[in-house]
Amino acid sequence: MQSILDFQAAVLSTTGYGLALTAVITMFWLRNRDERAFLYFCAAGASVSLGGVFSLLPVGLPPWPQLAFNNLLWMLFHPLALCGVRHLNGKKPRVWQSLLLVAAGMAAYLQAGPADMGRRTIAVCLVYLIAWLLAARELWPGRTRIAGAGCKMALAVCLLYALLSLTRLVHAGWAGEVYDADAMRFSMLASLGMHWLSFGFILCALYICYERALERTQHQASHDGLTNLLNQRRFRELAEAACRRAWREREPLALLLLDVDHFKSINDRHGHQFGDLVLQQLAACLRAEARGDDIVGRYGGEEFVMLLPRAGLRDAHAAAQRIMRAVDALRPQPAAAAPPLRISVSIGVASTSQQPYDDLSSLFRAADSQLYRAKRNGRNRIELAEGQYAVGNFSRA
Repeated sequence: MQSILDFQAAVLSTTGYGLALTAVITMFWLRNRDERAFLYFCAAGASVSLGGVFSLLPVGLPPWPQLAFNNLLWMLFHPLALCGVRHLNGKKPRVWQSLLLVAAGMAAYLQAGPADMGRRTIAVCLVYLIAWLLAARELWPGRTRIAGAGCKMALAVCLLYALLSLTRLVHAGWAGEVYDADAMRFSMLASLGMHWLSFGFILCALYICYERALERTQHQASHDGLTNLLNQRRFRELAEAACRRAWREREPLALLLLDVDHFKSINDRHGHQFGDLVLQQLAACLRAEARGDDIVGRYGGEEFVMLLPRAGLRDAHAAAQRIMRAVDALRPQPAAAAPPLRISVSIGVASTSQQPYDDLSSLFRAADSQLYRAKRNGRNRIELAEGQYAVGNFSRA
């Protein structure tokens, strides 16, 4: 019975899909050229797609050179995809090692010659197997820096590609030099499966591009551009959720409001660029002092905020003291020849362990009131909502 599967039509349609997706990834790369991984994926997609086109359309070469040229294009896809995966992981792509792998595979392919299909298949499938096992290793959980569903789908494609390559390699060793009708049918179906997997990998690469672009957009929408802390809107969203959880579970919660002392004077005397440097160093200091579940944000200008889940007033005061010690150790330098500048902060603290608050806004108002009290009482100090305070030497009054 004649098969309803038209091999050439299937290869051509898959090649067309691959070219279309490669064009989309190329547009991603043109809009964001810092992502060099996209360039490798573009080259990989173009390589496998052109291999499919040239296998179906005459290019004026004799049959054996054209077959070798087509297989070279198909073979290039695999190490190029591996280079792209490594680049996404923040590693060097190892282009030369990948080209040596292709060169070794092509040397074995050409040595087998046009008459020995089994050895030719073993040569190319060995290159495929090595490349996809290395790609799967890069995408393996715990080893990869790529997050999201795209990474999981790409890992699945890598493992399927490696499995199919191994199956085809074993089959080639069993079939021998000259394939019979059954062996040829299996080889054609396996080749078509590899085309589909190549198309699937390009689709995964496109989805990874989308996820990374979405992640950058979400980060820009939720973080302050200068300090990389949460912006006011995102901080309030997370803080509201933390407050609801704390009140539901009857756990204490504390809020710290911080303000850089004499910041306008710093800007006026040393310039806004140095003022930005002070804010960046202070933000780094707050990140270092924060616990894993603390929520830290820039609330506006030189004012910062930190929400401490499961922290009473005593814990919040200890955290404020650690922050003041860390800030006191900062020594931003206005210019190369200028002496380092000593900066300080004032901190207002409020906690639900001392007084019940109806919502986050009332907790904010209490901490803000203490911050202004710290400013009025001389700055470089901590004021607590219960009226106790700690002065610049960080000792409890």
